[in-house]
Amino acid sequence: MIGCRSGPIEIPDHRPGDFRLGVVVMNSDDNAEGTHRDARYLIDTASVLRSSFGSGSSLETYPGFTRRLDHNQMDAIWLMTTNLLESQAGRSEMGSEIMRAGQPQSMIESDSGIIIEVHLNSTDQVFSFDHQNQQAAAIVDALAQLSWIDTVPNRVPDTQSP
Repeated sequence: MIGCRSGPIEIPDHRPGDFRLGVVVMNSDDNAEGTHRDARYLIDTASVLRSSFGSGSSLETYPGFTRRLDHNQMDAIWLMTTNLLESQAGRSEMGSEIMRAGQPQSMIESDSGIIIEVHLNSTDQVFSFDHQNQQAAAIVDALAQLSWIDTVPNRVPDTQSP
C-alpha cells in the first residue's frame, strides 16, 4: 500500500458536502474480466458517477456521465470508503511526488492494482492496493454494479423468466 496525501484526513461521522471519490483499476492481463479489467470511476460532489472501461482507462481519463447516485447509494459508498480509510490509519506513507509521475511507483512496475483517490474536508488522499485487498475490491465491485457492469466473469445470462 502506498498513500499520498496533502494533509491529514479526519473522517467525519457523516458524508461531507465536498466528498469526491476516484478509482482506477489497472490490470496487465488483457484478458482480465469483471472488476479486474481496466476501469476508471469518478464520483463528484453532485453525486454524479462517471465510468470508463477497457484499455485507456487511467488516472488521466475523465469518463463520461454514467448516472446520478441517490442518497442511499452515496451513503453506501461513503461507508465503504470510511472503512477503507480507517483501515489505513497509521500506515506508512510516501510523498506526493509519486503522484506527479501519474501513478504510484508500485503500479508503474506491475501495471496492475487499484488506485483510490479520496477528497473530503478540503483534503486529498491517494492509496494503491493490489487486487487482493478486500475493502478496495468491494468499492470497485460496488462502483461496477452502479455502472451496470457484470461483476461475475463468464456469467451465462439467465433467459428463463420466473
